[in-house]
Amino acid sequence: MFSFGIRPNRAARIVLTGALALGLGLGGAAVTASSATAAKQNTYIATPNGVAGIAQDVVISAPAFKGQSVLIGFQNGSISGTLSTTIAANGYGSLTWNPSSAGVWTISGLGSAVSIGSTNINVAALGTSTTLLAPNFAQIGQNSSLLAVVSAASGTVSPQGTVVVTNQNQNVIATGALVPNAGTTTSSVSLAWVPSGSGNLGLTATYTPSNGDTTGSASPQAIVTLSTDVVPVAMRISQSIHVGQPVLLSAVLGYNMPEGSAAFISNLGGISPSIPTVNGVANWLWTPNQVGVQYLRVNYSSTVRNSSGTSEQSVNVLPPLPQDTVTMTVSGMGAVTGGTAITIVAGQSKTLSFQTTSGAPVIVSEAGPCVLAGNTIIALSAGQCVITATSPGTSSYTTDTNTYVVGVTKAPKKKR
Repeated sequence: MFSFGIRPNRAARIVLTGALALGLGLGGAAVTASSATAAKQNTYIATPNGVAGIAQDVVISAPAFKGQSVLIGFQNGSISGTLSTTIAANGYGSLTWNPSSAGVWTISGLGSAVSIGSTNINVAALGTSTTLLAPNFAQIGQNSSLLAVVSAASGTVSPQGTVVVTNQNQNVIATGALVPNAGTTTSSVSLAWVPSGSGNLGLTATYTPSNGDTTGSASPQAIVTLSTDVVPVAMRISQSIHVGQPVLLSAVLGYNMPEGSAAFISNLGGISPSIPTVNGVANWLWTPNQVGVQYLRVNYSSTVRNSSGTSEQSVNVLPPLPQDTVTMTVSGMGAVTGGTAITIVAGQSKTLSFQTTSGAPVIVSEAGPCVLAGNTIIALSAGQCVITATSPGTSSYTTDTNTYVVGVTKAPKKKR
């Protein structure tokens, strides 16, 4: 059984906590707020529950392997991998692991380190948001295009799966598979579409994941005005626009219109310089700084004679997104704030739970002489442990970060 000694300095351990019931096995035993047996073990693998694409620290206590390199295996169904670390002179080692997929992962010692044991943790899927960029005007019976963009809330995983676009009558307009945008947490798909019907058409894009790494999401409705008239250029823009939040403006050339250039302006002034079109599209990232209705216009021109046009669109720029709010609750204490005095005796533990106004999960890190095991903080020795709780935000809320200081006091000496 291990004693609560001071561990080596290491990177902050990261855990995603949310609606899931969180728990972690140390040496195969489930850890709870009263798990004294598990807390005394001197050989274990400890890491919190996590989220796909978010790095987290794995702590290994293995006094029998001081000065030796140990191999640690990670397995989730058919997905597996290994990492190694060296156990320091005090019997502890650590490594950083980035779970690539959601599900139940088994983390265990391998080879000569098999005696370290194993633990199972839950890795949650990333939340996503979907945006449908549709032209504000489209010519009936002529080729047009839609762009669906799906973004993960954080991490390193790009959404994978399909996007289905439906109209206001739930009829399928287009379907396509997402393509990850290299180096980002965003995937997109361009969808060919031949408009039919008349009047205003409401379109919605729904993302369905192909694996459990991300959650599904749906876009706000985009309105397209259909006409038999030739449309030299149309404008694509997000349906949800807030001050301070970048949005993509696109000028999309109509059927058989030659390449040229496009510039965006509003009634408040210029937005972009003249941008060359590539494959019939010119893009500009715009960050609005004023609340209220604005009238946007894109001007298109080409060196080809009689090839030019404009498109206009009114947009309602909303106030800045509200900041999310993170709340931490401690067993035996209730909800606490950053200024609340939280005290634990070395060798004891507390159960933590986190909530956000947005409903987003909370990414939690800890630094100091404590260990995070699932939703439990265990105090190892006297000192201060700093808990940092962060909401990654959502499409409706910006991020929020709170810190909490946990004072750890020495355990009273037992009377002889």
